[in-house]
Amino acid sequence: MKINIKIVVGVVVAALAAIAIFHHGGRGDDDQRVEQRVRKNKKPYLVQKNAAASAVKYQRDDAARKPTRKGIGSIAGRFAATANNGVFCDSDGNPYPPEEQKIMAAAAAAIEHDDLNAARDLADKALASGNKDLREAVVDALGWFGADAMAELTPFMSDPDGEVADAASSHWKDALQEIDDEGLKAGIIEMSVKALKNNDMIEDVANELIGIDELAAIQVIVNVIESGGAAADAMRDVYDSITGDEWRDIDAAESWLQENYEPDDDDEGQYDEGEG
Repeated sequence: MKINIKIVVGVVVAALAAIAIFHHGGRGDDDQRVEQRVRKNKKPYLVQKNAAASAVKYQRDDAARKPTRKGIGSIAGRFAATANNGVFCDSDGNPYPPEEQKIMAAAAAAIEHDDLNAARDLADKALASGNKDLREAVVDALGWFGADAMAELTPFMSDPDGEVADAASSHWKDALQEIDDEGLKAGIIEMSVKALKNNDMIEDVANELIGIDELAAIQVIVNVIESGGAAADAMRDVYDSITGDEWRDIDAAESWLQENYEPDDDDEGQYDEGEG
């Protein structure tokens, strides 16, 4: 039987064309599929990709809450141990200079009278002081007010003394747990990592993004990386932990969200186009 070469070639060419079409449509490029999905179903998630609103919120000073008294026993105990008949002394029993006495007494009074503004007013004075015990006393006074004093606590997390830095970090983390709104929590983490100077503390705070709302977390990561600075590398590591992918760029982050992020029911209207 003779084989018609032209027919065979035509069949092969048609088959190859069909395979090419199948692979192009069935597998395709991830970004292309995501772009098609965005056009059909969803609005962009990241503000850098023209989202209508950011998932990240930022704390306002007028949004004060009643302070929680978590840990008050240890704070009160420290002041009692360092004060002798109203005179604050070092571990050898030597009184601190009068100006330092005044600041430490004011820190104790801020706790006693629930005076947030008084505690905040002491922060700059304490940061400028070479007295480690004074700085720690003010850190404890700020820690008494929880989430309302997180901005003032943050610089102490880079304190050259490890005990002061650890105390500030402990209060900061306790305060973060008071916050239920994950967009606000993400905003506080963003502002804190941008302000910190100690790399270990930056990594520690950045890791607080793991486990919160993924959109808010990734928006913070993108914001910080885009801004540059000491926190950018830590954010790339956190992105890897959240997504399982190495950081590439904002487009890849948007693609990951479009493929993987599931908004809460309350958020559907913000991010979905709807059926009309």
